[in-house]
Amino acid sequence: MKQRSVQARKLIANMLTYLGIAVILTFFLFPLIWEGISSIKSPVEMKNPIPSIIFTPSLENWNCIVERGFFRNLRNTLIISLGSSVVTLMVASLAAYAFTNAEFKGRKGLALDILTLRMLPPAAVVVPIFLIMKTYHLFDTYLGLILIYITFNLPLACWLLIGYFKGIPREIGEAARVDGCSWFNVLWRIIFPLSTPGLTTTFIFCVLFSWSEYLFALVLTGRETQTLPVAAASVMTHFFIDWGGLASTSIFIMVVPIVLILIVQKHMVRGLSLGALK
Repeated sequence: MKQRSVQARKLIANMLTYLGIAVILTFFLFPLIWEGISSIKSPVEMKNPIPSIIFTPSLENWNCIVERGFFRNLRNTLIISLGSSVVTLMVASLAAYAFTNAEFKGRKGLALDILTLRMLPPAAVVVPIFLIMKTYHLFDTYLGLILIYITFNLPLACWLLIGYFKGIPREIGEAARVDGCSWFNVLWRIIFPLSTPGLTTTFIFCVLFSWSEYLFALVLTGRETQTLPVAAASVMTHFFIDWGGLASTSIFIMVVPIVLILIVQKHMVRGLSLGALK
């Protein structure tokens, strides 16, 4: 009887645990689920003041955003986010390697100065940056937005990689130097392979910022280089809001980073746990 009572208690505890997890997941995932449902509703269903769960699925909203230039916006977002993230990772890797392996005056102070740049609110500099971009004919160009994203991603990327590179014993690089490796070969053949989780984590953070950034993309892009967040906001006007088109675009903006994180989650979790954020 006592064993059955213990088993019954365990069963009840497990059921309550799973019920609690289900409630929490429902609370946090409901907006995403509802947005997905709204993206496949017809415009007539979307205008219904009483939301309905049972309806006939329609791809009309997705067809509308394609007609508005969805694939062009997607291409622009991919080029800008991936381009800025790759360059940021390259420059941040060199800077972090210098901060962790080279001895020079003011090293710690300079590292702190770099981090303070990331604390600068974008709204405080968006007007001067706009004027600079107009002066140098970088408005509505890929290069202009890529340079801005590199500027804002670089401080965080440097600090992430500095924390991770510090976890790699310096004796490994010194032994390679004794064997005749140059500083670049040490970085390329030894540090980078050992730093794959940290590099992956840093790259994902840079991509997420560039993918979802709105303010600079709104101010510095025109029709030719408009990104997905700006395209999603453009369906809202003073007189009409296309809720179906907004839901469809927003779902895609959220799903792509989620899929990317799921693909590289092994390296990302390892990078976070082994010191990428120390």
